[in-house]
Amino acid sequence: MLVKQILNNNVVSAIDERGLEVILTGRGLGFNTHTGASVDTQAIEKIFRLQDSQISARFKDLISEVPVEILQLTDDIVALARTTLPHKLSEGLYVTLADHLHFALQRSQNSEVLPNPLEWEVRHFYTAEYGIARQALGMVVARTGTLLPDSEACSIALHIVNAGLNDTMGKTTQITRLIYQLQNIVKYFFSLPLDEHSLNYQRFITHLKFFAQRVIDGVVLNNDDEELFAMVQRRYQTTLKCVDAINEFVGKNYHHTMSNSEKLYLTVHIENVVQRVES
Repeated sequence: MLVKQILNNNVVSAIDERGLEVILTGRGLGFNTHTGASVDTQAIEKIFRLQDSQISARFKDLISEVPVEILQLTDDIVALARTTLPHKLSEGLYVTLADHLHFALQRSQNSEVLPNPLEWEVRHFYTAEYGIARQALGMVVARTGTLLPDSEACSIALHIVNAGLNDTMGKTTQITRLIYQLQNIVKYFFSLPLDEHSLNYQRFITHLKFFAQRVIDGVVLNNDDEELFAMVQRRYQTTLKCVDAINEFVGKNYHHTMSNSEKLYLTVHIENVVQRVES
């Protein structure tokens, strides 16, 4: 690999054997070298391969502000998330998570604790991402000696969720709040506590995540399921009334009118989770 740009004493941009740009970190990697020189491969500790040029440019800008230890820690957390979660994560997570960890550690040094108002929702609706974030807090204290507050697990989890949705953090917050509102409608409509550890509940929440994202994005799902929907109307009349209440809620508050396909799928998921609780 050849040096393309020296970003600081510990980070360089290089061209790999395939002619692609990579960002390398390692102690003294950028010291006493120059553009076009061969990279000391034995000094490389982490390799960042960012295919999105805009994200790569933002990452380079961040390097001047964030210590190399945070960049390497970020890479390890992203690797953990990618091996744990079944879906793809945006490369932007390298930038947003490194930036967040940098400022979180600074706040901790100043004894500043920022509570996260979505902590309950994240712990219950994004259990896999929250579990990764809890492990990330352990990695932070092992590398830096700083024990971040529990609220940071929620914030880290939201960055991971956002990378999975490939949306802005503001939209992720909207989706999370809507999921909370929708499951409360179901809970209070049937006057039942939902079994948050059941498989049916997890399937229900997964469905709500995608439904909430469509509502926020203004997308209506229509799979031409009129025959199945007619069957649901006959069989699950009480549950359909709950779905009608949800349709009224999202129409009034999010300007979204549910299609019969959306009503069908939501009715089935609600029926499964409610019947499981009642039994």
